[in-house]
Amino acid sequence: MLISVEGPDQAGKTTQIKLLKEYAENNNLDWNFTCNPGGTDFGFKLRELILDKSYDVDSKAELLIYLADRAQHVAELAEDFNDPNKIVICDRFSDSTLAYQGFGRNMDTNIISQINSYVSEGIKPDLTILLMIEPEEAFRRREGDPDRMEQENKLFFIRVANGYKTIASSEPERVKIINVENHSKEHIHGLIIAKINQFIEGKACV
Repeated sequence: MLISVEGPDQAGKTTQIKLLKEYAENNNLDWNFTCNPGGTDFGFKLRELILDKSYDVDSKAELLIYLADRAQHVAELAEDFNDPNKIVICDRFSDSTLAYQGFGRNMDTNIISQINSYVSEGIKPDLTILLMIEPEEAFRRREGDPDRMEQENKLFFIRVANGYKTIASSEPERVKIINVENHSKEHIHGLIIAKINQFIEGKACV
């Protein structure tokens, strides 16, 4: 079973993935964690390349690099993704490409969905935890030296956020939204665990 954790930049996704790893370790849960992009050796190199702000990357080239990463990711982890006895938690997956390159870059979402399905070999998350934050709050939280994607303007991130909302509204059974503003990381973690456990229990009863 594949569970993805998604969300716009500054939604606290990295922090929540870390807390999930600690939860799994403390409870002796055999959960596998990976990330996309960067979940393979080859993907890690692609991630470094695509986030390097010294390059002015064409939108189509950016899309294809992310898709190349996903193709390699699926090729190396397909056995885990398809094993009903394993739970894989992935930091981003196909929804990110649709939200960032489709909605954010104003590219054809139908074409992206088709290629996404092709490179993912039909694999898609069984459950997606979508951490949502409004663009204004995301910009307020921004700090440090932003990478190439993080340095985009506010309008881009408004489109990304709207893209995620569109994805969630089209697949409410799969995509579960958690609004992160005005909540502690511990509270959000508890909500994520509740949704994951509810999903696992539901699968066990089928």
